[in-house]
Amino acid sequence: MLSMATRLQSWRKVRAATVTSSRTFRGSSSDGAWRNDTPAGSNTEVFVYNPEFNIAWPDSQLGVVARKDKNFNLPGNIGANPTGSLDQLQIPPPSKQPDILSTPTVKESQVHALYNANDFIRYTAGSDRDVFASPRMLRDFPSLPSNEMMDLKVHTAPTLLRKELGDLFPEEDLTAGPLSIITMSILTEHDMSTWSEEVEAEREKLTEHTVISCKEICGRLKEDGYWADFIDPCSGTPHFSGHTNTTMFETDEKFRLLGFRIEDLGCCKVISHAKFGRHVFVGCIVTNAAAGSDAVDNIVEDISPYYM
Repeated sequence: MLSMATRLQSWRKVRAATVTSSRTFRGSSSDGAWRNDTPAGSNTEVFVYNPEFNIAWPDSQLGVVARKDKNFNLPGNIGANPTGSLDQLQIPPPSKQPDILSTPTVKESQVHALYNANDFIRYTAGSDRDVFASPRMLRDFPSLPSNEMMDLKVHTAPTLLRKELGDLFPEEDLTAGPLSIITMSILTEHDMSTWSEEVEAEREKLTEHTVISCKEICGRLKEDGYWADFIDPCSGTPHFSGHTNTTMFETDEKFRLLGFRIEDLGCCKVISHAKFGRHVFVGCIVTNAAAGSDAVDNIVEDISPYYM
């Protein structure tokens, strides 16, 4: 008998059932490796032994630190619930908590609401009567800040710069297809190579204006089906794309490939514009819209008509 059990790697314990005996199941840890394998309609109980069934904790997914739920105190995390309702449980089911990895942030929810409002206004007939208290359509888009002092140039990305931009935008394939660099040069009142409270205040103001203008340009390009992102003037990293360790500040040597001069003053470096000299604050936009395309030309004409 023992040799047969050794060959089969499992053995069965058979017990004749009597009319007066009652079937019970022992839930102790010593019987954790036994499984009731009695065929339906059989008068003989059959138990199968397998050491793999002997699990030391109640739930293999929770681990040894899992707390036993009083609602499911039977072996196998089974509990009695005759009513079929979860309202009378001793321990209420866990509330649905937001997942910080998948739940949208407040900013993302606001952007989603604005996109929905934009679609409603554009594609719903008669929506202007519901949106505006006094229906009135704007003929021209409000001008962007500092656009009267802005020089907007579009450059086809050189091969060398295309390779270096790949480190800034690792999520995008910039090796093939059109790639354009839009530089936004703003004439400043003060020489940006110096430092004073007035220069610092003007730099902070133009940083805000540059971000607003870059968001507007990227939004228009994305609306036309292109990919677009810009370099944040504060961090030197992409604004919309994922974070990288590669930076591109306004005194980066990459701007030499875009027609700027980078002057080394010994204590620091400063960027110089062909028309504005050192009185300049520069922003940078990267897009896969080709230079000379209608989408890019319309943006340059609308935002910076003074240097066309």
